[in-house]
Amino acid sequence: MKKAFTLIELMVAMGLLAMVIGFASVIFRVSIDSQRSAAANSEIMQKLRVIVEQLDADFKGCSTEYPGYMGLHTDKFTIAGKAVTVNSDCIAFFANGDFQSTQQYGGQTVVGNVACIVYCQPDPNSFIAPQKPQDRILLRRQTILTAANPTTASNPRGEYYSKSLSEWQVGPPFIDGSDWVRRPVIDPNILKDYLPMYMAKGVDNFTIKYAEYDTAAQKVLWKRSTEGSPGGIRTNAFKFEFTFYDSKGFIKNGRTFTHIIFLGS
Repeated sequence: MKKAFTLIELMVAMGLLAMVIGFASVIFRVSIDSQRSAAANSEIMQKLRVIVEQLDADFKGCSTEYPGYMGLHTDKFTIAGKAVTVNSDCIAFFANGDFQSTQQYGGQTVVGNVACIVYCQPDPNSFIAPQKPQDRILLRRQTILTAANPTTASNPRGEYYSKSLSEWQVGPPFIDGSDWVRRPVIDPNILKDYLPMYMAKGVDNFTIKYAEYDTAAQKVLWKRSTEGSPGGIRTNAFKFEFTFYDSKGFIKNGRTFTHIIFLGS
């Protein structure tokens, strides 16, 4: 006598198989999402670490002889029918250290002990359409002040400028402070033109605040302002706020971080 599945047993077996396949697909999807999330977070944390370490290194040598200038920029876009407002601030200051150009000029690498450091984002007019958050770029421009003049490339917005800090103070190349922190217009199709300034991609809502004692409130407040003239803003601390996005756009709203830098008493 041969044994065989009854119709009910067959239906039960098929139901169990469907459940197992369903659970397996859910576990597989969760596993893939977890892997993608881990990769996205790892990418974001790498960007954060690179930027924070560079900020710390630059401000460690921040010169107090001629304080820098801040520029406030708030852009409004309409993306997919939705109004979006993002900050894109700039800061320019001088730092002491050992600096060298990324390119050669007149067959030599330009070096110097003082540089004008600028953190900013490109002018939005650089792009035909509003960029996605994961495509927005943070720039860091390093202009070395040097006595050398190997070529005619000396430019206060270039990699080197053939002036000393004292000469800059006496005759600033930017009479208007807002011009000093003017966001550069770049050509996204010609990477080599702004490669020396390229810091990180996927940085949005870049906001800079400075600490100031408010006599009315009798406490220290964080302020975001363009007040002051070139070399006019003096503070003991800066607060940087930025939202990072992974290149795949997996983390839809990105991750927002705050980094505070103390300059001393």
